[in-house]
Amino acid sequence: MIHKNYKILSYLLIIFATSTAVAASPHSDRLRYHLEKLSKHPALAQQPITVILDTKILDATTRNLVTRHDGKFRYHSGNRYEIRIPANRLKQLLQRLPANTYVRLPYPHKTIAVTSQGVELMGAADVQALGNTGAGVKIGIIDLGFTSYITSQSTGDLPANLTITDYTGNGTGGTTHGTNVAEIVYDMAPGAEFYLAKISSILQLEQAMNDMQAAGVMIINHSVAWFGAAFYDGTGDICAITDTAETNGMQWVNAAGNSRPDHFLGVFSDADGDLRHEFATGQNYNTIDLTEAKTTTLVLNWDAYPTTAIDYNLYLYDGDPDAGGILVASSEDRQDGVGVGDYPYEVLSYTPTVTATYYIVVTKNSSSTSDIPLTLFSLGPSLGTKIFASSIVQPADCNSVLTVGAVDLVDGVEWFSSEGPTTDGRIKPEVSATNRVITSLSSSFAGTSAAAPHVAGAAALLLSADPTLTTVQLRDSLISSSHDINTTGFDYRTGYGRISLDADGDGFNHDDDNCPLISNISQSDIDGDGLGDVCDDDIDGDGLTNTEEDLLGTDPLLADTDSDGLIDGEEVNIYATNPLISDTDGDGLTDGEEINIYNTNPLVSDKGDLAPLGSADGIVNTADLLVLYRFIETFDTPDARDTVLADMNSDGLLDVRDALLLRQNLGY
Repeated sequence: MIHKNYKILSYLLIIFATSTAVAASPHSDRLRYHLEKLSKHPALAQQPITVILDTKILDATTRNLVTRHDGKFRYHSGNRYEIRIPANRLKQLLQRLPANTYVRLPYPHKTIAVTSQGVELMGAADVQALGNTGAGVKIGIIDLGFTSYITSQSTGDLPANLTITDYTGNGTGGTTHGTNVAEIVYDMAPGAEFYLAKISSILQLEQAMNDMQAAGVMIINHSVAWFGAAFYDGTGDICAITDTAETNGMQWVNAAGNSRPDHFLGVFSDADGDLRHEFATGQNYNTIDLTEAKTTTLVLNWDAYPTTAIDYNLYLYDGDPDAGGILVASSEDRQDGVGVGDYPYEVLSYTPTVTATYYIVVTKNSSSTSDIPLTLFSLGPSLGTKIFASSIVQPADCNSVLTVGAVDLVDGVEWFSSEGPTTDGRIKPEVSATNRVITSLSSSFAGTSAAAPHVAGAAALLLSADPTLTTVQLRDSLISSSHDINTTGFDYRTGYGRISLDADGDGFNHDDDNCPLISNISQSDIDGDGLGDVCDDDIDGDGLTNTEEDLLGTDPLLADTDSDGLIDGEEVNIYATNPLISDTDGDGLTDGEEINIYNTNPLVSDKGDLAPLGSADGIVNTADLLVLYRFIETFDTPDARDTVLADMNSDGLLDVRDALLLRQNLGY
């Protein structure tokens, strides 16, 4: 018998071509640059990305390489194949692909109608895919302006029909903030009915809420922070508004605020008796870096609501007040407990004429004035001496509000996102959501203002699925399905986690569900590819679809049906061996042994191929017979391979009968 192992040679040539392709680096520079950036951030490197593979022929070897590197083929057109693959695995794959393939990122593109990235990240796309778009739910968005909302309607980023009301008397414009917010809610719940309200005061806020309640609105989003109305402890007029909304069955969703680095909280301290608060030991001031021509507002309030006789004042100096600094702004409202306006807060705004470090001073009226907790917020740059904790603003502090912190697109906690607890020690925020997302008006709409509308939209989807949900049940559902991030369990930065919907209702949220569109309580995943068996067209991951396995008679739940060391897909698509028979050519060596160990042809019997001893030549002749005699006479000891191939009659013994059979095959 003369046998040349052309298949193995071809396979080696493919490997050689692959290795030379590495040096040539045929894949796109843009892709390599993108992967280099991702590799510097381990969390990003593990995230799946979408690439396009261009090849004239997608052979089984290339397909198998992709799947072995955790790649998933999604769509294809002509010679182009879209693959979804973890970035770190793609980097490895590029080193192994044949030279006749080309991998690139999708062509640069933009859309006219924009969808927030949060829709997919938080599972709203799953819910929408199952037919729930928030239909039957009315959502109210109370904000400070809706500039360009008509443009957003024309591009499909807001519904063609909506109700908008200006409560300020100045028109619905002024800022695109509310339009950006509304677009995010619409992306999350495109089937809902929208009510927009522009306001600029608490009275307008209350009227807008009342009108929305009368119109049947069930969810309100308010991405606005209010200062000075209470001590951020869940009390005051603003919380009364949100409490009324809850009483009437409306779920209020609010941004936590972006004030984490812009906040100070402490008890008034005056160790040296100069009536000035000490922000730190021996430091009678705070600092803030202001920029020329940019107005900044400072808000001081203290824990003596609703009215008080405790009188504190607020001052801003250009330069250290103890070293000749000049007073440039002040707020000295009198709190004597007599007037109706004795609210415990001071507010000053200042537009500097020079860029510099300015000094903030807080004083009390007299030495007999009580020392009580106070808080200072900057509505501009960060404070020099700051307290991150309890930087939650109003109405995010209210009991009746679902408060939302901000995380980035890879669940990193945003540095600015206001931190709990409330000043009276309650947990806030309850949940977090994505920000820095794209709208039709912004390439990166950032802040908790962007996070909150994702939650409002998610709430609409849940309410659409079950209109009987109470506000408590709705809130609990959003919290319970959230994806825990940052620290384990609740934390004052991200709450109970980032919103993650459970579209199919199987108890697993979007982040944890290996098959988010089909209920899959067991989460069974036989091949460990991250795709649940109930929605995996190749359950055992052997390279054959379940349908193909049914036609072939192989086991769709077992990657190697005949247990020969080769998975079924390799046998069918690469080696042309029989996936139902472990030894296709019947020579006593399994197909896997021939391919993986001995480099012999699994399609042609190697029985009797023994010489030269230890390195058979693929030719059966008299030399092989002589080696067999030496085995029989125990002059030489056969290894595992030769033991099988020398046993010509497959009886488990090496004896004269094997020699006679080999002689017969040779024609003697």
